[in-house]
Amino acid sequence: MLLFIISASCIYNLQAQFFLGLRGSQYGGVTNVDYNPAIANSPFLVDINLIAAAATVNNNYIGVSRQALLHPYLFSSANFQQDFLHERINGRDKDAYAGAQLTGPLSFMFQFGRKGHKRQNAIAFTYHANIIANAENVNETLARIAYYGLGTNAQAATNFLGQSLSNANLGLKAAAWNDYGITYSRVILDKGENLIKVGGTLKLEQPLAGAYVQVSNLNYKWPEYDLLSINHTSVSYAYSEGLITSKGYSAAAIAQDMPAYLNNVFNTKYGIPTVAADMGAVYEWHPDREKYSADYNCDCQSLKDRDRYKLAVGFSIIDFGALRFKRGDYSENFYANINNRDVAGDKFPNGIQSLDDTIRSRFQVLPTKSTFTLWLPTRFNIFIDYNIYKEFGVTVATMVSPDMSPTQNMLTQVTTFSVTPKYDNRWIGVYLPLSYDIYGNFGLGATLRLGPLTIGTQDLLGLFAKKYVYNADIHASLKITIPYTGICKKGDVRFMKKPPIDFG
Repeated sequence: MLLFIISASCIYNLQAQFFLGLRGSQYGGVTNVDYNPAIANSPFLVDINLIAAAATVNNNYIGVSRQALLHPYLFSSANFQQDFLHERINGRDKDAYAGAQLTGPLSFMFQFGRKGHKRQNAIAFTYHANIIANAENVNETLARIAYYGLGTNAQAATNFLGQSLSNANLGLKAAAWNDYGITYSRVILDKGENLIKVGGTLKLEQPLAGAYVQVSNLNYKWPEYDLLSINHTSVSYAYSEGLITSKGYSAAAIAQDMPAYLNNVFNTKYGIPTVAADMGAVYEWHPDREKYSADYNCDCQSLKDRDRYKLAVGFSIIDFGALRFKRGDYSENFYANINNRDVAGDKFPNGIQSLDDTIRSRFQVLPTKSTFTLWLPTRFNIFIDYNIYKEFGVTVATMVSPDMSPTQNMLTQVTTFSVTPKYDNRWIGVYLPLSYDIYGNFGLGATLRLGPLTIGTQDLLGLFAKKYVYNADIHASLKITIPYTGICKKGDVRFMKKPPIDFG
């Protein structure tokens, strides 16, 4: 299971920070609702999503050769692991992340307000399909043993035989869910050069499938290749009803009817609906507002509402909540204390079903609840957006996603720091994010926004410069956007200062 998660997260193009280049832009529209819900005072009257998708993998252990990514047929090479994969050996724990998000069609936002304050309020409705998988705090020795497969190669790399080994806070977590959110945002201060807006989203969470394994302190030893000792180790183990269990689908049954199995797995009857929330605030500084005093307003559209800010600073808390699942009948916590157990004959022909049978026959199964909880990937977003000259600017942003759960069963995204030079207006946006994440991966990406279409990636270096790729990302969206129109121009008779009326 460990080898699968680490290897798959390196190979498949499923980002921790979706639409990184667009974050902090005042032209993000409905795409930025799940980054910061303070969306009032937008340049758009209406912004409607037709389709938007983003997917990412990221890890700090196994890199895939750029050559293999550019020539996919090399993945079938007999010596693929030796020739096209590379270990990052630095003595640190190994982590991996895979995530994808689909924003539903006709998710939308629109603004309204009284005359002269038409952008004071904003409302949005959004819904998403989400999937996240995490492997966290995998000791380098254990990761290398799994990578090389418990044989002579693993022994040559780690000298693991006969050693008393341990791994603290080892965790594997994954979940798929839908969310449906209603957002309200309002400008609460608009005075002189200063504007402050706030926003919040209330979301209905619809869990589909989830699983986790959490080991607070794994103590183990391999006296020989076929002998395993595990000493005084408690394991929290759960997956949602509907996944492979000793009571449910076998591997053979799945192979015979995969559509029926997937329909059963991603079924809302195995999750218990919950509620989550997003909150955000943005401060904008408009030092040039004096140019657009009331003397120069006109009936078509207030220039005060249309000026570009010089500086914006935003903060938000996203996905504050949890997912609750019905526990699969055979996914129970257990206690392991075995000495020199012969594992040569252990086979797992039916995947998790066979694993469940082995756990129940060899370990002490502990009483557990009929449900389990996975906390949503709560994250804290901070950005500073500075307009350098006309439509050229730069955004500095941080996304922090810690595991704050006392039982360490919180899904996480990859904490990322970024600086994004950009060219940004109503119809065209070019964003070049430079990013560095907590896994130690550096990226130079590009996002292009042309009217209704946005497409990009967080890292182009993997295709052109890096020898080995540890993270990959792609994101795209197609929308219907209606900006505010009717801007007055200098020279328009409606723009001219009106003379005082003589009542004499």
